[in-house]
Amino acid sequence: MKPTLENKSFNTPNCPATAPIKGTALVVEGGGQRGIFTAGVLDSWLAQDFNPFSLLIGTSAGAQNLSTYMTRQAGYAKRSIMQLSRHPDFFNMKRSFSKRNAMDLDWYFDRVSEPEYQLNMNCAQNQLQGRQLLFSATNMEGFRPAFLEPTADSWLTMLKASSALPYLYKKGVAIGDVNYVDGGVAIPIPIQEAYDRGAKNIIVLRTAPANRSIRSPWAHKLKSWVCKTNSCPKVLDIITGHENAYNDAIKFIHTPPEDAKVIEIAPPQKLASSLLGSSDQALMADYKMGYEIGTAFLESQSAQQFKIH
Repeated sequence: MKPTLENKSFNTPNCPATAPIKGTALVVEGGGQRGIFTAGVLDSWLAQDFNPFSLLIGTSAGAQNLSTYMTRQAGYAKRSIMQLSRHPDFFNMKRSFSKRNAMDLDWYFDRVSEPEYQLNMNCAQNQLQGRQLLFSATNMEGFRPAFLEPTADSWLTMLKASSALPYLYKKGVAIGDVNYVDGGVAIPIPIQEAYDRGAKNIIVLRTAPANRSIRSPWAHKLKSWVCKTNSCPKVLDIITGHENAYNDAIKFIHTPPEDAKVIEIAPPQKLASSLLGSSDQALMADYKMGYEIGTAFLESQSAQQFKIH
């Protein structure tokens, strides 16, 4: 059945700005439709007005989730994943064989620009007082990491750059003279960047279980798609660099520097949803799990250092 794009309003309450705590950071992994787990966590935090972070960095679907966290639009990320990312106009692997984009990000972000999906930029600007928000991307020249700081005018373009999977969205996204692709290529979990920018208390939101550190699910799903085309040798080189960065990030999470404290929030087992092609049932189950885990975290001892007294 073709998913419908129903016209429903989002929860867009008044936008009180909570005060950030210096030296705190939220780092959010990508993962395509698996990001619905993250959407559940962040929606539970919005329900409790919990946003103590002075630095927020997101990759790909993580950047999209952080966008709606900063605009305080609870339910937006869940809806866009369940409707837009499942729509047949968005993803069709067969298009890659005709030199078209298998992932039609142009269609996706055209929809996000329409009134029913617009982000609340006024609220985002209010929330950004005293905070820094970064979207990770990958510079196509040398596949080097880049960090983009969105403004109201550049927000959607930078989100698109952070989300443009190589080979599935072939041309990348041009910002100035540079073309970018998905931030997960060069820096899938940008925790080192958060630390280098002064964060000593860091929460990392994952879309893979905490004990999964050898093989990135993102990379091997991409490999399975792209190696059906003639681009396999090139994508294997990209995946090698990606997995090195992935495992470096896991090592940092589990053995951080002595002056840093890292809290990892991850699903307890492999999520039911996939990078793309997930069922409604799988997505709803993962969203509910994320919401429950996010709520439980706020009630835990670990959350107290992030609470403002």
